[in-house]
Amino acid sequence: MNSSILYVWLPVSKIYPLGITYLANYIHYKRPTIRQHILDLSLIPRGNRKKVLRETILANNPGVVVFSWRDIQIFAPHEGHDSIKYAFNFYYSWNPVKKIISSFYGLKSLYQYYDNIHESLSYPWQVFREFPETIRVVGGGAFNVFSEQVIHKLPEGTIGIIGEGEEALLKIAEGRDFSDERFLQMKNGAVDQGVQGKPVDFEEMEIDLSYQESIFPQYPAYRDEVIGIQTKRGCPYECSFCVYPYIEGKGVRYRDPERILRDMKTFYDRWGTRHFWFTDAQFIPGSSSLPHVTQLLEGILKTQMKVTWSGYIRTSLISPELSELMVKSGLGDLEVAITSGDQEVLNGMKLGFRLDKLYEGVEHLKKAGYQGKIILNYSLNSPGDNEQTLRVSVESFKKIVSILGEDRVVPVLFFLGIQPHTDLEAELIESGYLKKGYNPLSLNPFAIKKVLYNPPPLSKVIAKACFKAWNQTIQQTKQSQVQEKYADKFLKQAVEKNYGRAVFAALDQDLP
Repeated sequence: MNSSILYVWLPVSKIYPLGITYLANYIHYKRPTIRQHILDLSLIPRGNRKKVLRETILANNPGVVVFSWRDIQIFAPHEGHDSIKYAFNFYYSWNPVKKIISSFYGLKSLYQYYDNIHESLSYPWQVFREFPETIRVVGGGAFNVFSEQVIHKLPEGTIGIIGEGEEALLKIAEGRDFSDERFLQMKNGAVDQGVQGKPVDFEEMEIDLSYQESIFPQYPAYRDEVIGIQTKRGCPYECSFCVYPYIEGKGVRYRDPERILRDMKTFYDRWGTRHFWFTDAQFIPGSSSLPHVTQLLEGILKTQMKVTWSGYIRTSLISPELSELMVKSGLGDLEVAITSGDQEVLNGMKLGFRLDKLYEGVEHLKKAGYQGKIILNYSLNSPGDNEQTLRVSVESFKKIVSILGEDRVVPVLFFLGIQPHTDLEAELIESGYLKKGYNPLSLNPFAIKKVLYNPPPLSKVIAKACFKAWNQTIQQTKQSQVQEKYADKFLKQAVEKNYGRAVFAALDQDLP
């Protein structure tokens, strides 16, 4: 049995390391004699990270080092991101100077992409070289998505865990057989893998915050941050581009609402936390989840906590009664993956909701006195899209604006990033759009143009709208405040860097 576990949160933008805190609490609940420690490399300057990791291992002498790798891609698939802006200029601009400038920035982005991967891989290799007797485990969102590629880049013998890892890690720490868990492991040049036999008992999971503080000395850095809380695992939908069902499974499993409320109250009292994000794939995954959601929100009111909360929520499942409860319990800005304003496009991607019900949900929130913003995630140029369906998406945005008001609706325009283990990837391989056996981690200008899904003929239409928004932003930013005061509506939207609204305005002008 290994008497100590070290958790290493690999470098990422500052975000509360929810996954490894759940792992550590589960292990402590099951085997309180196992010593544990959490190290967040994101909070340490890059030049000091290997030194701190070495010193932490020497101080704690762990038998198991667990690396949590959350993020791996820098080419974020939304049009406001700089890397996407330069990619669009490189691929679609008619201006040769912009193409040349964008090519240099593109090379810089590619360097950063590979450098980030190399850095994250370097820490398991450091442990392999300096502490060869230590068991190495890798998990997290990035590994889940790219496990088949990453496992070949890790030191032989490293165990990669896919999906939830509580029971798998407990078995590894105790030296038990873990072949009935979802794992990958390179041995003698071949990859062993297992299939999870039984899901983790998620209902009784609860955070012991005082214990967490004792093993996570960096925790004060998150006192003023949004804290993630997971209320359920699994997603019953089959959205063609989403990896959640692959990672968490399609069966929805719920945590006990009373335990969730105790977690929130403890953070509220001990850390002064006032903002929570429910990290579920969907906070309301279906009508069967409504009693659980209702009990949780009623509990927030009973505790009299003055909090703001949010998550990924389908407004198509919101009733008048639930909307009132959501608003009273502290619903903040709401993020909704509408994807497209055309019902046939949604059906083709198997999103499983009706737009008319989504609009009804927004109306219910409005009547309940909702004062927050709704962030609408649209995926431009989705499979099945054409100029007519793009026009319908623009009109759907206008419809929601007519309900809540323009200042309360924020469209964020995405492009589908093709990910392994999704139906979209399988369909594109079958159609010949992607080559069978392609490496999703290997990026170059041609591969980026493929995996950033924006195929012709709509690619040029959308690029034109994006250029119009970006150019207007640059021009207006250079103008004086007096000029800005008298700028037209489109320019005001652009200068505020609300790219989504600006791009929709451009599409509204250009589409037939």
